[in-house]
Formats: sequence, C-alpha cells, structure tokens
Amino acid sequence: MTVATRGNVLAQDDGGDTMAGSKLQAKGKKNKAVGSVKKEVGRVTKNRRLEAKGSMQKTKGSMQDIAGKTTRKMTNKMTKKKK
Repeated sequence: MTVATRGNVLAQDDGGDTMAGSKLQAKGKKNKAVGSVKKEVGRVTKNRRLEAKGSMQKTKGSMQDIAGKTTRKMTNKMTKKKK
C-alpha cells in the first residue's frame, strides 16, 4: 500500500509490523525487566511478598511478549494473503 497526499508519495507500507503487536511486545519486555528487578530486590531483602509480585510481573511480561509476537506474525500473514 502506498500512502500519498496531494500527489506526493510519502511512504511505502509493505505490511510490516502492526502497532498493536509492537506495543504489546514492548509492554511485555518492560514488565519482564521490572519484574526481574522486583524479584531480585525481594530475594536480597528477604521480602517474600515483593519477590512474589516480581515473579508474577515477569510472567505477565513474558505472556505479553509472546502475544505481541503472535499478533505481529498473524497480521503479517493475513496481509500477505490479501496481496
């Protein structure tokens, strides 16, 4: 798909990454990083509650990362079939 305004071509879109998948994947990576830090701080300070929260946040981030990758791949396959 070509994006154009007033006759000038601005960009070519070849069906690359979707914003939804990329945003979800970025959110997942952030949650994994924050969760890892919380888990480690909880372990070092012997705060079991913080360690558990960190572990849960890290798992949530992993799931978001996987969901984002899957969303991007499925969207890319669907846009390629339309062409």
